[in-house]
Amino acid sequence: MGKVLITGGSKGIGKAMAEEFLSRKYDVILTARNKQDLENTKKELQKKYKNQIIEIEAADLISEESWDILIKKYNEIDILVNNAGMVKLGYSYETENRILLDGIRLNVEAPCFLGNYYIKKMLEKDDTDTIRGIINVSSIAGLFPHPLTVFYSPSKYFLDQYSCNMRYEIRKKYKNSRVNVMSLCPGAVDTEFTGKAKFLKMKAFCRKFRFLNLMMSPEYVAKSAVKDFFRGRKRSVPGAFYKTAGFLVRFLPERLCAKLMYEGMVKETE
Repeated sequence: MGKVLITGGSKGIGKAMAEEFLSRKYDVILTARNKQDLENTKKELQKKYKNQIIEIEAADLISEESWDILIKKYNEIDILVNNAGMVKLGYSYETENRILLDGIRLNVEAPCFLGNYYIKKMLEKDDTDTIRGIINVSSIAGLFPHPLTVFYSPSKYFLDQYSCNMRYEIRKKYKNSRVNVMSLCPGAVDTEFTGKAKFLKMKAFCRKFRFLNLMMSPEYVAKSAVKDFFRGRKRSVPGAFYKTAGFLVRFLPERLCAKLMYEGMVKETE
């Protein structure tokens, strides 16, 4: 079918994305910082998808050198999933500059660099038979003010808007193009990160309202995202609760939204 490059592909949403594309007969390239995690993921997936090619590449995308290594080694792909990212909670002005800049480089600069490179390649070989494009993993937290997330919420807002703008530009310049750029904005996802002690209160709250699917599985998010991508959607917000919240929050005053998010984060980290 084609080839998919997934950053942050060894765990969580990235791993679930890999499985979803493999189930659709795509070959995948997985990148992550930890080589052992990548090897374990490849071994697990290869048992199930014996006829698909699974390649792995250990890469720390905070380093600009790793961007060049990736595009030279994997010059042409059909779909890029920019999933790698990092989170830092706390007060922005108390965050070390090194951590702040690393977060911006990983969450913003790396997806932009890879996206700009590969989208040109995709447009060059664009045809009506193959769907190509980019899935940029943003967050529901990027759709409204979210204090105490330092660079995370602002970087996800940027990535969401960058995706929407690029998609619009392609639609205008290449009328019949099947190249799509989609922003994925999940809410809470049950991953290794949300399994940390600081999120135990949030997970307990989500369990009380399990019927709302507040804490989604990576597999659920990946399945929804890939389905929306092939439908040509601009933005994918998995889960009925988060779709509704993402819509309603547009009508809330910014100050009220920031207040609610701030108070929620303070309670979470107490």
